[in-house]
Amino acid sequence: MDAKNGRGMRPRRMSVAVDSAAEYEEKQAAAKDDNPESKPSNPESKDKRKEEMTQSQFHWLMVVSGLSFMMYGSVWNLLSNYLHNPLTFYVDTTHLHWNTSFPAVSLCQVVNGETVTEATEQYFGPDRAPVLDSLVIDIAFYGGTCYACEECHPGAPVSTLDCAGLSNFSALVQRHRATCEDLLTDCQWQREPVDCCRLFRPLDTEFGRCYSVNAANSAAGPREVGGAPLPRLVSNRATGPGRLGFRVLEDVQLYLHDEFSVPHAYVDRALRETVLWGMRKEIAVRVIEMENKATVHELPIWRRNCRFPWEVADEALQLYRYYSFSTCAMECFWQTQLQFCNCTHHLMPRPLNLPGSIQPDAPAVCSFEGLTCLTERSVEIARARKQCPCLSSCVEPEYFVVHKSEDTFAESEEEEGRIVVRLQSLPYERFVRNIAKTEMDLFIALGGLIGLFYGMSLLTSIDFLINVCRLAFRVLCPCRNRLRDGG
Repeated sequence: MDAKNGRGMRPRRMSVAVDSAAEYEEKQAAAKDDNPESKPSNPESKDKRKEEMTQSQFHWLMVVSGLSFMMYGSVWNLLSNYLHNPLTFYVDTTHLHWNTSFPAVSLCQVVNGETVTEATEQYFGPDRAPVLDSLVIDIAFYGGTCYACEECHPGAPVSTLDCAGLSNFSALVQRHRATCEDLLTDCQWQREPVDCCRLFRPLDTEFGRCYSVNAANSAAGPREVGGAPLPRLVSNRATGPGRLGFRVLEDVQLYLHDEFSVPHAYVDRALRETVLWGMRKEIAVRVIEMENKATVHELPIWRRNCRFPWEVADEALQLYRYYSFSTCAMECFWQTQLQFCNCTHHLMPRPLNLPGSIQPDAPAVCSFEGLTCLTERSVEIARARKQCPCLSSCVEPEYFVVHKSEDTFAESEEEEGRIVVRLQSLPYERFVRNIAKTEMDLFIALGGLIGLFYGMSLLTSIDFLINVCRLAFRVLCPCRNRLRDGG
C-alpha cells in the first residue's frame, strides 16, 4: 500500500513543478513586455514620446518666460520707485517748543524820477542835455535794458554827452542811490526799538545793493557785524508771533523770502510789494517750515532732488555763500550774460572766489557797448534764464501772504512810509521730509518678488548654490584626473 502510494505521488509532484516553470516563464514574458527596452523599436511610439517631451518643455518655457516678464516689470517698478521716489512727506503738529524763523525782508530802492532829477541837476547843472536824466536812470537803476546807452556807444554818431565822465558806473550808482541811513529809520522788533542799519545788512542782487534782515547771504555775514552778534529774529511761545516795523524814506520794492534766498526778477508776485514814500503798509504772513530727518542728508543729490544750503552747485561761479533756488538762478543769469555779451552788468554781484584785485582773466563788467548788447539781446537772455537747471532748496519754507493793507497815504508824519510785517500766528504744523525706502526695504521687497514668482527663498537659494558647487566639483575632478593621467 505504501509502495503503491509512493508510486502515485511522483506524477503529481512533476506536474506542480511544470506548472511553476510555466508561471515563471509567463512572468518573465510579462516583464519583458513591460520593459520598453526589451520591446522591439517602434518608430511611432518614439515619435509620440518625443512629441510629449517637446510639449512639456514648451509648456514650462512659456510659464517661466511669462513669470520672468512679469517679474521684470515688477522689479523695474520697484527699482524705479526706490531710486527716483525715495522720500516721503508728512505733517508734524507737535508745535509747542518750535522756534520759527521770521521771514527775511529785503528792501531794494526803485527809481523815483523827481529824486533823480534833483540829484542830476545838482551834479550836472540845469543846462544839461535832456537825455542825461534817462541815461543816469538806466545806469543807476538798471533793470535789464539801457536804451539811452546808445548815445555813448562807440559806433554811435558824435554825442553831446561827456561819455568818458559817465563811464564810471560805480560812482553814478553811489551818487544816486540811498544808503541805509538815508533809506531806513525807526525800526522796531516786537515793538522794541532796534538800530536799523545793524538789523538790515547790505545784500548785492541783480537790482543793485538791497538791505535785508534775517538773510544769511548778506554782506556782513549771517549773524555778526563787527564781532557783535546780530539779533536772530525768531518766534516761539515766549515771544509770540514776530512783528517787524520800520519806516522807509524812499520808494522801495519789498521782498519776502527765506533765510538763504535773495531777491530776483521772478519772485512770486504775492511775496513782493512796491511801497512809495509816504504810504503806509501792513503785511501779515503765514509760514510752514520744512524739517529734514538726519537720514535725508545721506541720500545723493540726484535722488532727493534738492540741495542743502552748504551744497554749492559750482564753486568757480559761486556768487553767494549758501545755496538756494534763487542764488542758483542768479548764478545762471550771470553765466547767461557772459554767454551772449561776454560781460555782466555793473549791478550784478561778483564771484566770491575773486580776490580784491581783479584778475586778468576775470569776467568783465559791461561798458556802454556791453550794456547796449544786453539791451539788444534782452529777450534771448530772459528766455535762456528761465530754462536754468536749478534744484529747489531742501530747507525752503512756504510763505503765504494772508493780508495786505490798502495802498493809502499816512495821515501823520510819524506814519509816513511805515511798513509792518508780522506773522499772523505761530505755526501749528510743518512738513517733515523722510526716507520712504531704505536698502533693507529694497532687499525684502526683492526677496518677496522672487518667492512670489519662482517659489524661492533664501534657504532654497543656498541649497541650489550648494548643489551647483557639488556638480561642478564632480565634473571638474574627473577632468583634472584625465589631464593628470594624460600628462
